[in-house]
Amino acid sequence: MLKKILIGLAVLIIALLLIGFLLPGKMEVTRSTVINASAEAVFDEFNDLKKWQEWQYWSTLDKPGEATITYGEKSAGTGASYTWDGKNTGKGTITITESIPNKSVASDIEFTGSGTAKGLYTVEPEGEGTKATMNFSFDNGMNPIGRWFSVFMKGEIERAFDYGLARIKERAEAKPKFTEEITETTTAAINYVGIPSGTLSTEDEAAMNAQMGKAFGQLMNDLTKAKVQVTGAAFCLYTKWDEAAKQMEMVCALPVDEKAKVPAKYKIQQIPAGKAVKAVHHGDYRGLETTHMELNKYIELKKLTMAGAPWEMYITDPMVEKDTAAWVTEVYYPIQ
Repeated sequence: MLKKILIGLAVLIIALLLIGFLLPGKMEVTRSTVINASAEAVFDEFNDLKKWQEWQYWSTLDKPGEATITYGEKSAGTGASYTWDGKNTGKGTITITESIPNKSVASDIEFTGSGTAKGLYTVEPEGEGTKATMNFSFDNGMNPIGRWFSVFMKGEIERAFDYGLARIKERAEAKPKFTEEITETTTAAINYVGIPSGTLSTEDEAAMNAQMGKAFGQLMNDLTKAKVQVTGAAFCLYTKWDEAAKQMEMVCALPVDEKAKVPAKYKIQQIPAGKAVKAVHHGDYRGLETTHMELNKYIELKKLTMAGAPWEMYITDPMVEKDTAAWVTEVYYPIQ
């Protein structure tokens, strides 16, 4: 009887192995959902590995203290990584191999001792929202046991993707929505000459406008007489803004070449090159207050740190273009 049982088990194992060779060698799972939020808000959830612990299904399988997460030198963007060691989730490493802002995040998912899978997370416009897609693929090659394992794991991964997308949807839709176009960029150094305003009231719009008109007129007149070429758009650098005291100070400036021979009463100064949050405002200057509020909200949301005075760059010359709807103003907040 024992001999028959052993033979039966051997036949069953052989049959399962043979069937395993007939199963698909590659397992692939894709899940999508539409989120009522910007592509940037959704992309940020995929691109920052520290946020993964807030939405991924696998983080729920280990109780507090049962898993250890160790981040690499970077936790967001290309090259970011973390290693996990969990009681129920095993061991492995996730590395972001490519990050294309507001479009896609590709990753390698190394399961210690079991090979490496590929993850791809994409965002794309869908109506007034954003379509978020998760894709997982793992090639078992000719390993019949691995092919059987993939059959059982596919449903679990689908469940994990559905869970993760639902959590990301909740998180992204809860984030502030911005009416202005806001991006993070790197600015070149700007050499300029300017005229400081002295202390003005933040509530006296007429005084601010008068100061700007007077300062830009004087600058242009002096530089023209000195035959100094202006190298870009006029801008205002806000060196002080105290909402509580309702006081502000600004420098109205024109960019010039760093070696320009400017009139003796001016000194060429510089806004150094560096990282900045940028917003593009379209329309009348009265709407710039909203732009500044949204930039501050963005910096707070992203937990960024300011690194200097913000400035407004007036791309459209209001003396040439009379239609205020056509005016374009770029606003920069330098960050660390």
